[in-house]
Amino acid sequence: MTKVSKGVIALAALAASALAITGCAGGGGSSATSSSAAWDGKQIASAVIALPAQTTSFNPTESASATDRVAAALMSSALYLQKEDGTVEPGLADGEAVFNDDLTEATVKLREATFSDGSPITANDVVATIQYEQSVPESVIASTTGKIKTVEAVDDGTVKFTFVSPYPSFEGVAGLLSIYPAAELADPDAYFKAPTVTSGQYTIKSGWASNKLELDANPEFWGGAPAIEHVTFQILADGNSALSQLQSGQVDFAGDLAPSYISQVEDTPGLRVEVSQVFGFFDLRLRNDHAPFDDANVRKAVNAAIDRTAIVSGIWGEYNAPQSGFWPAGMEGNDPDKSVEQDLDGAKELLAGTACESGCTVDMIYSDQDFAFSQQLALMVQEQLGKIGITLNLQNLDGATLIDRLFAGDFDLAPGAMTSGTNTPDQLLNLALNGNGPLSAEFTGYNSDEMNALIETAITNTAEKRTEAVEQIETLFSEDQSLVTIAPWVRGSATKLPEGVFSLVGASAIMATVK
Repeated sequence: MTKVSKGVIALAALAASALAITGCAGGGGSSATSSSAAWDGKQIASAVIALPAQTTSFNPTESASATDRVAAALMSSALYLQKEDGTVEPGLADGEAVFNDDLTEATVKLREATFSDGSPITANDVVATIQYEQSVPESVIASTTGKIKTVEAVDDGTVKFTFVSPYPSFEGVAGLLSIYPAAELADPDAYFKAPTVTSGQYTIKSGWASNKLELDANPEFWGGAPAIEHVTFQILADGNSALSQLQSGQVDFAGDLAPSYISQVEDTPGLRVEVSQVFGFFDLRLRNDHAPFDDANVRKAVNAAIDRTAIVSGIWGEYNAPQSGFWPAGMEGNDPDKSVEQDLDGAKELLAGTACESGCTVDMIYSDQDFAFSQQLALMVQEQLGKIGITLNLQNLDGATLIDRLFAGDFDLAPGAMTSGTNTPDQLLNLALNGNGPLSAEFTGYNSDEMNALIETAITNTAEKRTEAVEQIETLFSEDQSLVTIAPWVRGSATKLPEGVFSLVGASAIMATVK
């Protein structure tokens, strides 16, 4: 397993969207065609789950690979766990957090639970986990742990958090913070090579080898026996191979399939197709701090020239819808009346007086290892921007090189995506728009004092103050256009497993428990 500290980029490639797409209010749901039998509630002996993203690390401070996040969801428990509708419910916490009046402190009671080795999960384990994660430079979860000023064990079953500023979304964001044994974190490098002592539904039977990870049900898990006793994760980057193995019975669940593959099997007997959405979007990152995209009018011209309807139709078909504002449908702040239509005349007017008035050439980097449809998207964007005189020099890179280029700011334009684990604004804002955030505003180099102040207001308040701030963020986003949104994030899967057994939800996954 390759250890890649800059695996954070995949976080951008991983919370809920439009009713018309999901059929579920508030987003976070899924639309499905079901031809497999209903689950009888009894434990299934084994299943193979295929995912395309390469694994990078078991360490949550380093990895944001989609595959790693799904595996982590099965191996580890957090204080609060994400539900399918984007809300959270207590995990290791015994009920809701108790906040002080100004939301700068929260006290969490722990349920009685044990790690897979039978040792109790205590407040000291929570403290050790948070303190370790805060100690890691360039942690991919710094936007969450950075908000925590102190964490202390009041007693074995009680943890008190003090925050840097009011943190009303703490429960919603705490799902990113899986809890690990304090004893094992004495040597985190050794532990995270293969964390055999876990707090979740599964333990490791065999670590990553030949692109496979084998997990066994954790008999000590506080939440009961999982729906599948033995799970094997298989990395299959090629969608055709994933579908072929699904149909031949070698694989039971093929996740994160390109949309074109979903349509091929949606009417296949014995298979169930599910398309779920996360609280986030697919976008085009524009490097704001060098020409030509240091000019907001050039960025706005790109936004106007993109034919979102054609892109969505070509890539996702009926499983998605265009998006042009910052907030995805289903999240507070979304403007359902915001135009998604291409406006070539408006784009050309915006280019008047800019470095691209008479045409310009920019580099667009992408990787098929990032998204299966990256090349298709790149070619469509190349054709559309060519209509306003912006020539794209396309560069198809391997995944590791793409990550290095993004972190170095060595690009003009790149496709990407951004997400929030739950239906709260914190993570989406800190990763995509906060110039002082861990991703430098999704690698765009955008850094606006006005935007940063609005972000702080949005994530430290509730009710009317938050509503007003998220609306102002939408307005300022359109004025600055630091990046260009295209469509909400969707995740497509095909499976032979009965409905309700295992699903990709948000940036993570949910495994049912035996009834």
